[in-house]
Amino acid sequence: MAIMRVLPVVLLAAGASAQPVPTVPTLPITIPITIATTTSTTSTTSSTAPATCTCTGGTPTRQSFTTGVGTGSCGHLDADGNPGFFPLACGGLYFGGAGVSTPLPSTIPDLGTTVTNVSCNGTALTLSGTTPADTGGNRCSGGTNHHNACASNADCPGGACKFLTCSNAGCLFGPPLPVPNGSHSGAATSTCVINTVAANGAGTGDCAAGTTTSYNLPLGSALFLAGDLMPMRCSGGTAPGANCTGGGACGTTTACPGGGTCVNDTGRCTDNGGPCCSDGDCNVGATCESAACVGGTNDGKGCITAADCPGAGAHCRTFIQPCPICDPTTNTCDGGPNNGLTCTPGASPVDGDFPTSHDCPPATSLGIGTLSIGFKLDTGTITQTAVDTADQVNVFCGFCKNKTLNSFARKCDGAATGANCTGDGNCPAGQHCLPIACNPANGNADCAAATGFTSCGQRTSGAFTSNDVARTIVETGSPAGSQTTGGAAQPQTLVSIFCIPPTFNTLVDSAADLPGPGAAVLQGTVQLQ
Repeated sequence: MAIMRVLPVVLLAAGASAQPVPTVPTLPITIPITIATTTSTTSTTSSTAPATCTCTGGTPTRQSFTTGVGTGSCGHLDADGNPGFFPLACGGLYFGGAGVSTPLPSTIPDLGTTVTNVSCNGTALTLSGTTPADTGGNRCSGGTNHHNACASNADCPGGACKFLTCSNAGCLFGPPLPVPNGSHSGAATSTCVINTVAANGAGTGDCAAGTTTSYNLPLGSALFLAGDLMPMRCSGGTAPGANCTGGGACGTTTACPGGGTCVNDTGRCTDNGGPCCSDGDCNVGATCESAACVGGTNDGKGCITAADCPGAGAHCRTFIQPCPICDPTTNTCDGGPNNGLTCTPGASPVDGDFPTSHDCPPATSLGIGTLSIGFKLDTGTITQTAVDTADQVNVFCGFCKNKTLNSFARKCDGAATGANCTGDGNCPAGQHCLPIACNPANGNADCAAATGFTSCGQRTSGAFTSNDVARTIVETGSPAGSQTTGGAAQPQTLVSIFCIPPTFNTLVDSAADLPGPGAAVLQGTVQLQ
């Protein structure tokens, strides 16, 4: 006859003390465990052997991915009856509908490293987020301990501790991302984007194939409407690249240290490459553009895109710096609140708006809000197909809107029945003023309760270009192949397609055509450790 007894067992949860995770108090937890006894038989138990990792080189604990300079094409857009009409560049960031006026793509910075924790079963990898303490390499930005190591903001009086390579919530993702608007007279709507991980990274992979599958890394993208921070910059002297713009913006100067010359860093005329601040500085029929061709038959002349720069290897180099620059010659910040302070470049000088660095942040006064981005990375081929609703065709991303005014709802906590708001201050404590996301596959049903904003759609149909109205976005990643724990870094391409909400800044939403779809291709290297 079996006799059942319930015994209380007390487990202690040990507190964590490493920064920035707060200390968790020790808690007694009482769990009833049922034990069966018998007078006539003896029971035996067996245990399953722990999972065995078969990755070459041993069991890994970490994986790091570092962005590189993108080359070639890694995807395309399809339109109805017009497949592959628009290529998507590797290393490029795309955003907006067919009405976007900002020339695309924006360049994704290289040298951005993200480290994940890894557990292994056979060749299958489980990827999870790392803490600032796991990865180290964090630095103070600003304050009395600028550019020195830190574990938390407490180590950075007057500044902030920047968590540079980890992948848990609160860690930074990549260097500051400049988004210059090189369209004619569009520089004023250029932005600097600081991406911060919004929730701990999580996904899967395989060390035999070198794949990453659905690595979920939601981002909070803080936008700074900076325009061009440095219309005039020093050439030569002891502070090359420093801002020397006078009080009258382009064309006015201040002295450059060490005998340098203050030169125009705003624009070039399209006919003869002469420095210019506006079209009036150029000959009749020519325009002043915020970039110049490097190489080719139009070398030195103003340009908007690479198409304006014919010739092998020629490209269009921007003069717009929406993010402060970490000068690679002097290793000091040019522009921003940390102007003149020591910095380490976070990217290569691949264009005129680089290298950026978290040692050189934009001024907080330029901030216009933070966008929630559902960033999910994969080495496979991913697609997103637009749907037609009763009110709009070719919709990739839905937000509740007034279809007549083409304006979008803002409600407390982003709820259709929430109170109207213009900022968090209009909402109850703990709530935020947000747009209302909706699924266009449901038609307008998700917006039925959003009075005045009962249509589900995006600002303009399509994606990324006015060449045609896109129906499908296709992004193609590439795996690294067989990985060896502790081996050399190997090429890998990660891709993501996502939705971008409105900023509710009229200038930015018009130039970027938001809300709408977004796509990114991160071409770089991966290493199993």
